[in-house]
Amino acid sequence: MAGRLLFEVFIFSLPFLVFGLYLLATRSAVDAGQRKWPIQMLFLIGIGLATLAWFVMIALEPRNRGMCIEPARVVDSQVIPARSYPCEHRPEDVGIPRPREAAPADAPT
Repeated sequence: MAGRLLFEVFIFSLPFLVFGLYLLATRSAVDAGQRKWPIQMLFLIGIGLATLAWFVMIALEPRNRGMCIEPARVVDSQVIPARSYPCEHRPEDVGIPRPREAAPADAPT
């Protein structure tokens, strides 16, 4: 739980840390008597490249739309590994509720 909390705090504070580094970099450039536009340009180029890399990684992620994944699980203290299997549903049926299966007549209600 503590690790999850620290991760959430880190992710939340990341934009503030990046902005602080940007302010330190531009202030040091101004203090040195240089113009700060090269640092601003490098900063914008870095953000653009990071965003582009993020979209490229999403586009290149391997996926197969016809396959479903059953996650690994533990049954009777035995680990059953994850497996891929062909999906039984059709994409055009997404969002349509399945009909309920009738309960057996002798089942308690």
